[in-house]
Amino acid sequence: MRERVRHHRRVLTLGAGLLACAVLAACVPPPPPPPPGTFTGLGFDTCAAPTTDTMNAWLSSPYRAIGVYIGGETRGCSQPNLTASWVSSVGDSGWHLAPLYVGLQAPCNSDLFGSSVFSADPATAGYEGTVDAIYAARDAFALGLGPGNPIYFDLEAYNESDSQCSLAAMSFINGWDFALAQGGYVSGVYSSAASGIVDLATEVSNPGFHLPNAIWIADWDNSTSVYGNPYLADNLWADHQRLHQYTGGTPSPAYGGISMNIDNDAVDAPLAG
Repeated sequence: MRERVRHHRRVLTLGAGLLACAVLAACVPPPPPPPPGTFTGLGFDTCAAPTTDTMNAWLSSPYRAIGVYIGGETRGCSQPNLTASWVSSVGDSGWHLAPLYVGLQAPCNSDLFGSSVFSADPATAGYEGTVDAIYAARDAFALGLGPGNPIYFDLEAYNESDSQCSLAAMSFINGWDFALAQGGYVSGVYSSAASGIVDLATEVSNPGFHLPNAIWIADWDNSTSVYGNPYLADNLWADHQRLHQYTGGTPSPAYGGISMNIDNDAVDAPLAG
């Protein structure tokens, strides 16, 4: 962990706002990104980005949005299909993308994620959230998703009754939100309704907290609405700022002769494309 922190300090000497040529170490501009905007409708996410042939076959499905895992220390799947040309191709064919970054996780989840957790110290956790935002922007940029696009941090469920863990989690997200905004990206957070989403709701009245622009509620209640969730009041993040993952790991019907295991999402939020 000390090696990681020393490396991140070197990265941050460039400044959290320099999420372009200097920080990304890539002065060649990527392909033009799909224009960011709000999408309302059904979506899905699956561990590895499907092939372009599968995405084209699934144009016969009711879905038009897909969550894609662009990077992070705890991303579980390799992404052989996820390239800038894939992003451009599926965007051009009518798909809207929800980029997800699966970075450091809550310290009370060390039994699941080992050393890939952020610090239980809130100040250090906030710093680590800033660093993960810089890396997420780098990964998005490399895929042709430049500033103006959303990036959603995937904060897996944690023990919300552990007050120190909750405090560190919110400090981490505060750093994430701030750094993404400095780089011109739209900040989003995915988390369990009963942990990360509940804790975020308590920060709404905190003037020192940098709230995410959008939230992705994981609650497998089979409701295709982004509202009416018992963990979050309907008046919070109410301006096209919500996604709801309402089932997880379910086999889909076959579209174009192809079936996948997917998580199902209702979307009314900023996406790429």
